[in-house]
Amino acid sequence: MGNNKKFSKAGQREKKDNQAQQQTGSLSQQQPPAGKQRPQPSSHSGRGIASVSERQPQPAAAAGTQGGGSRDKKPSQSGRSDGSRRQPQAGYAGKQQKPEQTKAHQEVSLTDFVVPLRKQLKSGGTKGRAITIETNHLALILKDFKPAIHYDVAIEPDKPKKSMRAVMEQFRMDNYPKRYPAFDGVRNLYSSSLLPFGHEIMGDVTINVNEKSKTYKVKVKFAAEVDLQRLVDYFESTAPANIHMVTPQEAIQCLDIILRSAPALNCIPVGRSFFTKPNRLIDLGEGMEIYNGVYQSAVLGWKSFLNVDVSHKAFPKTMNVVDLVEQVCGSYYKRENSLTRQNYKVVNNFMKMLKIVYMIPNQPNSKRIVRVNELDRPASEAWFRNEENIEMTVADYFANVKQARLTYPHLPCLWVGSRQRQPKILLPMEFCTIEANQVTNRKMTSNQTSKMIKSAATSTIIRKQKIMDAVRQANYNSDPCATEFSISVNADFTEVPARILEPPSIRYKNSSVKVQEGKWGAGKFCTSNQLQNWTVLTIAYHEEERTKLPAPEKFSEMMVNQGRFLGMTVVPPKIAMVRIQRPKEKETIEAKFNELSDQQLILVIIPDQKQIYSYVKQAAEISVGVMTQCVKRKNVFSPQSSTVRNLLLKVNAKLNGLNHTLYETPRCLKEPCMIMGADVTHPSPESRGSVPSVAAVTASHDRYAFKYNITCRLQQSTQEIITDLANIVKEHLTYFEKTNNIKPKRIIFFRDGVSEGQFEIVVNSEVQAVRRGCAMVDPTGNYKPQLTFLVVQKRHHTRFFPMSQRDSEDRNFNVPAGTVVDTEITHPTALDFYLVSHASIQGVARPTKYRKLWDDNDMQEDELEELTYHLCHLFARCTRSVSYPAPTYYAHLAAARAKIYCENKSIDMNNLARSKGLLAVKDNIIKDTPMYFV
Repeated sequence: MGNNKKFSKAGQREKKDNQAQQQTGSLSQQQPPAGKQRPQPSSHSGRGIASVSERQPQPAAAAGTQGGGSRDKKPSQSGRSDGSRRQPQAGYAGKQQKPEQTKAHQEVSLTDFVVPLRKQLKSGGTKGRAITIETNHLALILKDFKPAIHYDVAIEPDKPKKSMRAVMEQFRMDNYPKRYPAFDGVRNLYSSSLLPFGHEIMGDVTINVNEKSKTYKVKVKFAAEVDLQRLVDYFESTAPANIHMVTPQEAIQCLDIILRSAPALNCIPVGRSFFTKPNRLIDLGEGMEIYNGVYQSAVLGWKSFLNVDVSHKAFPKTMNVVDLVEQVCGSYYKRENSLTRQNYKVVNNFMKMLKIVYMIPNQPNSKRIVRVNELDRPASEAWFRNEENIEMTVADYFANVKQARLTYPHLPCLWVGSRQRQPKILLPMEFCTIEANQVTNRKMTSNQTSKMIKSAATSTIIRKQKIMDAVRQANYNSDPCATEFSISVNADFTEVPARILEPPSIRYKNSSVKVQEGKWGAGKFCTSNQLQNWTVLTIAYHEEERTKLPAPEKFSEMMVNQGRFLGMTVVPPKIAMVRIQRPKEKETIEAKFNELSDQQLILVIIPDQKQIYSYVKQAAEISVGVMTQCVKRKNVFSPQSSTVRNLLLKVNAKLNGLNHTLYETPRCLKEPCMIMGADVTHPSPESRGSVPSVAAVTASHDRYAFKYNITCRLQQSTQEIITDLANIVKEHLTYFEKTNNIKPKRIIFFRDGVSEGQFEIVVNSEVQAVRRGCAMVDPTGNYKPQLTFLVVQKRHHTRFFPMSQRDSEDRNFNVPAGTVVDTEITHPTALDFYLVSHASIQGVARPTKYRKLWDDNDMQEDELEELTYHLCHLFARCTRSVSYPAPTYYAHLAAARAKIYCENKSIDMNNLARSKGLLAVKDNIIKDTPMYFV
């Protein structure tokens, strides 16, 4: 274990101490000063947070589980909050003492606690250079608050959904034209006072839908009063409701609907964004184009704000379906040809559930708008019996009955209408056009994603101007609905105090380097394993000419030379090739890997096809047990030294090397500490129900928080809570102890992918699961490490803009890497902060938001912000700081690898335990090269 020998020896001494102490019931835990009690809930002038109180009690945890002190403790000499440091210890081992048996170390329900509060309310951290920046949060002016009146709305029929707002607008004009209530488009209506009909009203509304008149029955009924004053109380320190931090969700929802009412009526609403078709469309290719939009959401910080941002979304192009088929299938396909099996699959996936406009040429009365179920047989091969019981094809029917001869009878028909109807309704593609302005959630292709990112990426100056233009166009203060509720919007960006944290210095083997503008120059690896027995393997299809394949010799030579530069011994490799043939690609690759199974590493040169990459990883890590590093052909044809160097960063980490460390060790890492990252990734909307979600958890196992191991689980689609977290934590703790001969005294847990509405269930479920996992590794129940649990949030629209050029470091005029904001737009009492930890390569840098949900380690703003920022410099793949901590990044990589293992596999969604073997990586990979996933 190279770098861990020192810890192992110290750990062996500590293990003996443990055994002696366990005879007297002692723990591997430091003891607080004698007589010190864990503080009771503090009023903090009445400002608490959150609530895990006022809830149904949760099931008791397993025996030996502790509730964990959810409160911050007073600073002790072993954990100072003023930024001072103790002298570094020689290793992980230290004298182990009997823990204090307080309420925090007993099994209790988490509902007895509240989420950690700030130590100093109305203030944040102090480290770093203070600056002032702007943010796209517009201040809301709320005055003359009276209870809002909530009505339930029932509309029959309730389809199409996009017509519901038009129905209610006509209903308003017919029944109370001088009033402007807010409607959410579904069933909730809010008014500033009782509407002039009492508690209930019914009526009919006729509007034009798809160029036809349609009548709806509408019923509006009083439901409840909504106390909007709670929005004001939320910010007041003496408000009783804030002691338990019951966030006024209903009041926030009402406020959001009020501000969304006008744009939702005139634009295409998608989630919290509103889109319009631009005059100049940007083609994404493959049947999609970009619509521009505006995102807006009411948010609560130290006061109320309206978060406004630009947004972009891919919409299907309005075009004839035959034209679309050519676009989706690519330049090699021509409409005169039949669809191949692969093309049929691609087109079918695109057309499923899309609405089309069907009309026979020169027959306007034939026009219909219908939804596609899926593709069917070609029109020339789709037989059916007509009303006279005569058998004919769809092509014959249109030629003889509708007098419309088909030009492309060889193309599949579109199956529309009820799935139960027999015979099926089949429509020729050439008479169908994609309906305009359709909202879809299907996943974009890699090419479309690349074009979308490139199109959306602008400098902060342009981004800010676009947002301000959108605000002016929205004209919130002229909205009659907002006026009726006495709500106005400050059209200027909000100025907020920020700090620029000092970046860490990076330690290499014989040197240290400074981080500048989020990046640094690589030195010699701290530790590395010699790459002596390895092979460069080119994968090629049988039909490919050898002269068109890259020659690996030059690339291999560069690997040797760049290895020398990085302090890694790389001997010249063996050169090999394997030719594959559809559909036996995986079997051929696996057979070749079996031949090379004695190699330290196989560098695999792959075609630019994602499927081949998946076959490589499935064969190497699940079937054979050999380490691989893939590189695309285009990078071998014209190798760049920077590409080879970055490749060696990954290779060294995979071979259990230590690329670099932080020059100064954070306080929490001076004792045995396990840094964890977790995420749950979900299948695309069209795959839900047939493809599972993947929960991935990573954990560090060295004193530098550089080396990680991973554990993954399959769980039901859309299930966000990690269902088997206790066993996952147990596995990671066991690995940590085997590596270091000691259990961690602290666990710092970064949980990604959790929305604010899920905080309570995460605290009550996952924090308990971590405790149970700790109890599993020590049947005596005496092992209770200190836990800090943070949520990492990236899916938000908060952006920062420097006030002047001197406060920016890049060409896009972004705030510098290390910019942190923890006041004004953050939670009024909880410890949360925004951090821009990276230098944006293109576009506007997106800050990551962090929220502390649990803390036994007494980590206050400065320490937590600095630790988080420093962990962003420990990502093995590059010599740049990344946008969120390395353990969270690794959780994403782990989940992506698990999804690859499951590709083209049969999975029983009713019994996912049977599919556990799909994720079973070979033992030698996990044991010898735990960072195989980077």
